[in-house]
Parts: sequence; C-alpha cells; structure tokens
Amino acid sequence: MKSKRISLVLLGLLIIIVSACIKEEDTPSCSYPENAKLKRIVSCSDFDPTCPALECKDIASIEEEYEYDSKGRLERVLVRPRYEDGILTRLFSRNLYEYNSKDQLVKIEYYSLFQDEYYIYQTNTFTYSDDGKKIKENIESENQDNQYKLYSYSENILTRIDIYDESDVLDDYILLEYDESGNLIKEAIHNYDGKLRYNISHEFENGLNVISHHATGSFTKTYDENENLVFVQSDYLSGSSKGNFKHKYEYYN
Repeated sequence: MKSKRISLVLLGLLIIIVSACIKEEDTPSCSYPENAKLKRIVSCSDFDPTCPALECKDIASIEEEYEYDSKGRLERVLVRPRYEDGILTRLFSRNLYEYNSKDQLVKIEYYSLFQDEYYIYQTNTFTYSDDGKKIKENIESENQDNQYKLYSYSENILTRIDIYDESDVLDDYILLEYDESGNLIKEAIHNYDGKLRYNISHEFENGLNVISHHATGSFTKTYDENENLVFVQSDYLSGSSKGNFKHKYEYYN
C-alpha cells in the first residue's frame, strides 16, 4: 500500500514537470537573445509592445531580409523580396558585402532590377587606418556623380565627415556631436561654404536611441529587454511627400 502511494506521488510529480515543460515550450519568448542577428524588417500594423519578439501576423510587405556567412558577417541584403508559396519570385534590389582578412567591410555592391535583369548601380569601397578606423569611402554610381568621403577622428571618436565630388571639390560636410556617455546626439550637415543645411538629433534613454529627429520628421524606436531594436515608427511632418510607416525588426533566435 505504501509502495502504491509513493508510485502515485512520483507519477503526480512527473505529470506536473511534463506539463510545466509543455507550457514553457508553448509560451513564446518576448525578447530575442542578446546581440541577436537581424533576420528581416517588415511593415507591420499589429506590433505588440508587451511581447516584442512575437512575429508580425499582419505583414503588409517585407522591406529587407538579411543573410550571413559562416563567420556570422552580413553577406547579403534582399530589398523588398516577394514570395509565392514560399518561393522567391521577385526582388526589387539586393546588396552584397565583402570583407578582408581582418573581417573589415571593404566593399558593398548595390544591385537593382531593370527590365528583368539585375545590374550594379552603385559600389562603395572602404579604406582603413593601421589601427582599424574607417578613413575613406569611395562611391561609384551609374546614375549619379561619383563621390568620396573622408572620416576624421578626435581621441578615437568620429567627429567629421567630408564629402567630395570626383574632382576633389568639397560638396558637403557633417559635424558629429556626442554626450558625456559617448552617444551620438547631433549630426549637423553643412554646405561646402559652411552654411548649415539641417540637423539630425538623437535622444537616448539608458544608452538606447529612442527618438531621432530629421528635417522631414521624427522616428520613434522600441527595444526588447535585451536591447535589440524591435520597432520603428515614423512621424513625418505635414506637407512631407513620404508616407508614414511601422517597421517591425525580427531576429534569428
């Protein structure tokens, strides 16, 4: 009799443990892992701020999808892919990324669709200093004038970007400002003659950029508990030709 009671108790404990495991598996995590790799960005109207890691059920469109190589480096970005029955049928454009032996990004090729064929419409190449800082970016374009950018640093912090045309004439420059914690709080874009064109400002909470203010409007950003960016919502100024968006960021688990 005593043996039977013990067996029943053990059986009851086993049922409780199994039920708890099933419940845990059925309950989705509401945060992505720390430093999770971005999987895709979708236009989403049913974002749930109480559980940011839930996949969007009402997807208007896929804006971008991200693919990585065996080293975990970003390798390809698919822009506005379209699928039918899980098969990729159309792609607005794609970006390909190349790295050197030091795992530094050295080239981005931008492909666009034209008359059912993809062509490279822009190529960006990057040069680094001996201590690993990006110091130059060349931009070769099929549709616009070629440019290059020079990056300047003060105490290892990027403070200025000069933008030149292919004739070595200064077009614009950008001055960068930071707060005491090293967060980028202001980007001041100037004409070649020093006249301010516009500012881009950033607000931070607990080290996270929660709002960015541009000349055309503002962008509010939401993060999960592991500080992964999960939602961006635009608020363009009245009179802007751009339509507002709600973008959900989804990551690999």
